[in-house]
Amino acid sequence: MQNGKDDMKNELTILILCGGEGERLRPLTADTPKPLINIKGRPILTYLLEHLQKFKLQNIVIAAGFKHEKIYQFFEENHKDLNVQIIESGDVDIIERIKLCAQSIKGDFILLYGDTLADVNFDNLMNFHFSHDSQASITVYPLKSQFGLAEIDSDNNVIEFREKPTLNQWINIGNFYFEKGIIPFLSSFTSFADFLEEAGRQKMLKAFKHDGVHITVNTLRELEEAELNVHEFLKG
Repeated sequence: MQNGKDDMKNELTILILCGGEGERLRPLTADTPKPLINIKGRPILTYLLEHLQKFKLQNIVIAAGFKHEKIYQFFEENHKDLNVQIIESGDVDIIERIKLCAQSIKGDFILLYGDTLADVNFDNLMNFHFSHDSQASITVYPLKSQFGLAEIDSDNNVIEFREKPTLNQWINIGNFYFEKGIIPFLSSFTSFADFLEEAGRQKMLKAFKHDGVHITVNTLRELEEAELNVHEFLKG
């Protein structure tokens, strides 16, 4: 059984999206791709790649865009043990990045956001995916409110107050598992959001629930929070 899983991993491509400009992180991203922004002195991308290596996932395709030359330089100096291919995909929607990388995807693939850290157990994600018949799995995470929520009765009495609670809603955190056969269907769309919506409507997409660590670095405030919390990610 383990040999079969290892064979699957050998055929599996990890496609990492590293093309956005990270405008909300300016001035840090004025001359640096967001996946290369440092958390505790180390690039986000390094944390992500090291987590992948824990699961022996080493076939990496990078969909680069903004300041792609910095991505090339990064891999000239780091992670030389990995099988990495970098594809320049310009300033386009995610769906176009996937299309441009499709020829480098030999089998099934996992799609990751290069600016997001989640301690997803990829063995569990794969097991989940092959427990159902759909062609795609999306990793979701419970939505945590940024605000305290007050529950109010009909007389306007505050009967309960919850400080930044976890809600019964789920957000997309990437870490998609796609079977190779989904690429022709995906290729007919011009928007990744439209593709996900239609895949959901056709019941092609199952949700893998992640309850571990999830770190985003979209703003300077989130970067500060990441500095405080990245040690939790490293435990995964």
